[in-house]
Amino acid sequence: MDCGCVVQNVGTAYAVWDAVFNGTPLYQRVVTVTGPLVRKPANLLVRVGTPIIEVLKHCDTDVESAKKLIMGGPMMGLAQSELEAPVIKSTSGLLVYDKTTPGVRDYDCIGCGNCVNACPIHLVPSMLAKYVEHGEYEQAEAWNVLDCMECGSCSFVCPAQINLVHFMKLGKFHVMAARKAAANK
Repeated sequence: MDCGCVVQNVGTAYAVWDAVFNGTPLYQRVVTVTGPLVRKPANLLVRVGTPIIEVLKHCDTDVESAKKLIMGGPMMGLAQSELEAPVIKSTSGLLVYDKTTPGVRDYDCIGCGNCVNACPIHLVPSMLAKYVEHGEYEQAEAWNVLDCMECGSCSFVCPAQINLVHFMKLGKFHVMAARKAAANK
């Protein structure tokens, strides 16, 4: 969405300043490590390329009990399956969850409309998710799934704990794949 301004976090703003005024390349990031299994939550200055497992060990994390690891924030972060994956330039946080942490889809959509009200693009995430879940990608495209900016607001406000942003990403992937296949014919 073009609004004539750039919104960045403090770590990125500092990295830009450091690169412009000091010529320093981005080789480290401030990473927030937290979650129910992290015994010593912290904000750490971590070198890019450091394995996630080493960062978690530094914070005395109960890695054996971890059921979910999110790289990034709670709304737009991405699940990680490999603890040996490295910290990358865009890593701002590591969230470690156990099986007792809420967020797993337990309920069907209740039709409350919270996701619609939360969407800054004025999409209908609940309807788009249903189309994607049933493989109706043409319908998802017609309802503008490609306009989703994947902010995660819809998932965050969903009382049924449906990971709506996952369906948006999946729908966008399938629509783009179909477009690419059609262009290659």
